[in-house]
Amino acid sequence: MAYSELLKNLDTLRTYIRSFYIYGFKRRDQFFGKSTRTYDDEKRRLENYLNSYMAFRNDENGKVTFLSIDSRHTVHNPLYKIFKAKSFTPMDISLHFMLMDILADGEKKSLNQILDEINLVYLKDFSADAMPEESSLRKKLKEYAELGLVSSEKNGKSMLYFRNPMTDLTGLEDALAFFSEVAPCGVVGSFLYDKLPVQVQKKGEVFQFKHHYITSSIESDFVEQVFEAIREHRYVIINQKRSKYERSFTNEVVPLVIYQSSQDGRMYIMAYRPHGKYFLALRFDYILGMETGAVYSGFEQKRAEFEELKSHIWGVSLNQNKKHNDTSTVHITFRVHFKDDEEFIYQRLLREKRCGSVTLLDGNNAQFDADIFDPMEIIPWVRTFICRITFFDCSEKSITRRFFDDIRKMNQLYFGEDLGGENAVQ
Repeated sequence: MAYSELLKNLDTLRTYIRSFYIYGFKRRDQFFGKSTRTYDDEKRRLENYLNSYMAFRNDENGKVTFLSIDSRHTVHNPLYKIFKAKSFTPMDISLHFMLMDILADGEKKSLNQILDEINLVYLKDFSADAMPEESSLRKKLKEYAELGLVSSEKNGKSMLYFRNPMTDLTGLEDALAFFSEVAPCGVVGSFLYDKLPVQVQKKGEVFQFKHHYITSSIESDFVEQVFEAIREHRYVIINQKRSKYERSFTNEVVPLVIYQSSQDGRMYIMAYRPHGKYFLALRFDYILGMETGAVYSGFEQKRAEFEELKSHIWGVSLNQNKKHNDTSTVHITFRVHFKDDEEFIYQRLLREKRCGSVTLLDGNNAQFDADIFDPMEIIPWVRTFICRITFFDCSEKSITRRFFDDIRKMNQLYFGEDLGGENAVQ
């Protein structure tokens, strides 16, 4: 069978993008469960869509292919291309242009009127085999109605169809350019941006991003489905992989809100699992498939309960809450010292405190306090103040010991010295 660059199954290519770019660079022989032909075809598709971003290196184990994307020189997210290469049949593309032309005059027409016009005007010189069936045309019109390209209304026993007017995008060039690169479903903005004239698009390339998190864009279809489930208070049935294993499992949850990491852009579903009666966080990049389920009657109650828990979540971890419905928290506190001309340190504490609180002790010292479920989530952030910390303590003493042990190890590594006492931080 001839190779095709168009996509029939987005999930397969998504798996390869994750393997090439997100999960680490894999060699050809590390793609278990996939045939050599599948690997070669998907790799060729990636090279076709992302040709200028593909790279490789040779190591002792062989050739490793990977994606290399420098946000300093990349104006538009190149991963959106996989949503714009859907496969279609000859009849699909023929019906598209015929329908858009037939309905371009704005008149409302029935299914039979449209079908007659196709057969008598557009395909009159073609054989009967080229004529579309009534069921195919009905499915296509239903699909376009769901997409918003056409609208329908009942007229007696007949259904009338008419084309929706084009959206005027004048004056929205900058908004679309920005939205398409930063929003959770930015691919929508990218599709709209593509409708602008090329000259206008060039003028709209005015944004540069210091931290451009593009990899979550390949889950845009899942993100949209979760937003829809949240709006309609529905379950979602998620097929996901375990972080360390290839095998997958099914999880039925009620999504409540979507979180996105400000550090790496990774996205999570914060959800409630009725089967185990606990809240949890699910990574979007572990999702293999998703279906929308029935309405969950207790949505508002669980959303309110999560709002209460949110004041104790530093990142996304709810591990302490998961065990036996335990909502106990761990208190963490530290103090920082800053000079008279370093008030920006205090301002940074205020800006990044999240669910914690900051107290100004005097003109040169401030204290941070927080009651959180998982203290390990906050430690990397605390370490960014390491040379200014004068006091650190955690009610979970193993965290305190680990914090100071790490400082001693770092001191021995760089200076060959031991700091001594547990709280001997300067």
